[in-house]
Amino acid sequence: MNKDHKDRGMKKWNGFFMPETIKMLKDLWEDDHKTPRPHLDETKIEEMERLLFEGMATKKLLEITTWTNGFFTSRFGFVTKIDPLKKKIQIQDELSSTINLDFFSLTNVMVK
Repeated sequence: MNKDHKDRGMKKWNGFFMPETIKMLKDLWEDDHKTPRPHLDETKIEEMERLLFEGMATKKLLEITTWTNGFFTSRFGFVTKIDPLKKKIQIQDELSSTINLDFFSLTNVMVK
């Protein structure tokens, strides 16, 4: 048997899948990797608020972890504005991009 050919692996089978099936498989994969929203107690929320205000006053670099739709995201930046009425936080990352975060999506704040 000649082994000079290169197998294309799963590429050759992709033509047999309907677009709906591919979307369903992708959605199933995402659902398997989602994590539930962590429960934050009152002391954790107060500690995060303290670190945010302290970081804004002293211009400290913070690592802010958020939870959205089952996935965690960590961002590094400096707090530039805290809006307690709208419950929004504005940070400026290391690339000078402005990012607005919802306070309810925060799960952890750490000084870097």
